[in-house]
Amino acid sequence: MRKLLLSLSLFSLVSIILNSCKKGKDTNKYDVPTTYTFDSVDYSGQTTRLDMITELLTEVKKGNTSGTIVSAQKLKDMYANINNQFTVAALNTSGKKLKDKTFASEQTIIEAYFDLLETASQSTQPGSNGVAGIVGTRLYDANGIEYKEAIEKGLMGALIYYQISEVYLSESEIGASIAKSNRQHHWDEAFGYYGVPVDFPSNLTGIRYWGKYGNERDVLLGVNATIMNAYLKGRAAINNDDNAEVTKQASVIRENLEKVLAGTVLHYINDAIDAFGDDNTRNHTLNEFTGIVRALKFNSAKKISDAQIADILNLVGTNYYNVTLPNLNAAKNSLSTIYGMDAVKDQL
Repeated sequence: MRKLLLSLSLFSLVSIILNSCKKGKDTNKYDVPTTYTFDSVDYSGQTTRLDMITELLTEVKKGNTSGTIVSAQKLKDMYANINNQFTVAALNTSGKKLKDKTFASEQTIIEAYFDLLETASQSTQPGSNGVAGIVGTRLYDANGIEYKEAIEKGLMGALIYYQISEVYLSESEIGASIAKSNRQHHWDEAFGYYGVPVDFPSNLTGIRYWGKYGNERDVLLGVNATIMNAYLKGRAAINNDDNAEVTKQASVIRENLEKVLAGTVLHYINDAIDAFGDDNTRNHTLNEFTGIVRALKFNSAKKISDAQIADILNLVGTNYYNVTLPNLNAAKNSLSTIYGMDAVKDQL
């Protein structure tokens, strides 16, 4: 009997050891670095396009100076990267374009904004309801539309957000059937578009676009480390053929990047409500608000429906001088409920 008990005890001990080893293997299959410093990383094309957006917006913002007419044709040339319009020569010769990476149906919308901006920039009158012109420090059309924001948020949504969520993190780009070197490169490109350094979030130097907005929402939404860790884990998973983990981390990035957009929308509508009587600040923040609401549609796995996006935009309307506080609060409450942000909607 004693021998039997001893044998059972030894068996139990061995089982515990084996199970512990097995658990350790399952949760620590391979090393994940703490910075985005993998072999063969290349997202230079994404860095180039972010630089192109920055320079294009510098040209757009010239319209904020009274008497300066912005050339729509120059902006179209920059958008398609023709006729050497960038001041940085390397951008002109890069072979990269913004237009061909923009969601197809949005390309004509972006170019229409260029034309409308040129028209608005020809005004010599101060801006007001029904009159295009400068209000405070910004150029608006007769309805309070700020084409600088329409263009910037249009590119952030239809190009940057779309390329991350729908292109580079899609099954057709990082799925198990794709060659490993291509999967690695596509994942790198998705990281490059986020606009953060390899040692983010401990290093915030040079963050821009969605990376910048994510950092601004991080205190309340806790997205910085979540998104960066997902990028790191996903790339390591590709290196080690861990297909389930690749899929999981791609979903984490899409979900939390959408959270960045939703939190930023709430932030801007709060600003518009707080500055309701100030035409310049109210119109400016409402342009940012509506631009990012429209950007939400470029993620097929989004929490918000296209119909809900349309309803929220209808509450704000197309003339920002005529918007009402009840409608702004209704838009805010609708969005915060959809994204489960009621607890922080007033602090964002």
